[in-house]
Amino acid sequence: MKKFLGTVFLILLLLALLAGAGLLLLRRQERAMLYHPSATVAETPADHHLRYQTVRFRASDGTPLEGWWIPCRNARATVVFCHGNAGNRSGDARWVPFFARQRMNVLLWDYRGYGGSGGVPSEDGLRRDAQAAFDAAAESAPGLPVILYGHSLGGAVAARLAQDRPAAGLILEGAFASARDMATRLHPGWPIGPFLSVRYDTAACTAALPGLPKLVGHSPDDDVVPFQSGRTLHAAAAQPKAFVLLAGAHDSRSWLADGGAGNAELVDFLSRCSKN
Repeated sequence: MKKFLGTVFLILLLLALLAGAGLLLLRRQERAMLYHPSATVAETPADHHLRYQTVRFRASDGTPLEGWWIPCRNARATVVFCHGNAGNRSGDARWVPFFARQRMNVLLWDYRGYGGSGGVPSEDGLRRDAQAAFDAAAESAPGLPVILYGHSLGGAVAARLAQDRPAAGLILEGAFASARDMATRLHPGWPIGPFLSVRYDTAACTAALPGLPKLVGHSPDDDVVPFQSGRTLHAAAAQPKAFVLLAGAHDSRSWLADGGAGNAELVDFLSRCSKN
């Protein structure tokens, strides 16, 4: 009996070690898939004939953050831009002229671990970073409405920020419903979702924001975030909300081009969330 119990103990110990190793591997894979930071500056707003200044601020845990403040003359609102999971803020510099034409100030900024910001990315860390970015933008243009714009992973960051700060509107482009939803759609048949350490539950955040205007844009040809995940996100969101069909791949940003798919709806939304 003692030998039998010893054998059972060894088997259980081996299974526990294998499970622990599997969970550790899952954590590493999770981080590798979620965050792809870069310190390379691809371009700046100056490349698009816009003046800007580098701003530095800190998250509530002291993490140093960096961004670009791009002011607009006679601005009607300020847009806080939450970028995707790869690169850094410089990848979105080419889109700023669109917002300038709409008379919007823009804050492009880096999550911790990205671009010029310190630290290591994490779900809680990005939440803190977004709060600090909002506060920096509101301080730079006091009295103006602040509109949150999130692309891809930035959609989850922006949606959570909308719960933490008084935004005037929330724009989500190519965003997913949740990390679990993404895992289920990308790996059907594999029970990965329950073991994820992150939630990034964009759908739950938007469902908890009644009264806040929301615009969700997604392309049927999105090659990164499944179109149906965007549909699920929109369905879960509280009113008022609208869904717009975009065109092209994940980074095409069709509604940021004059006359592009979804452009008219986006321009109208920005106007409704701004000062006259």
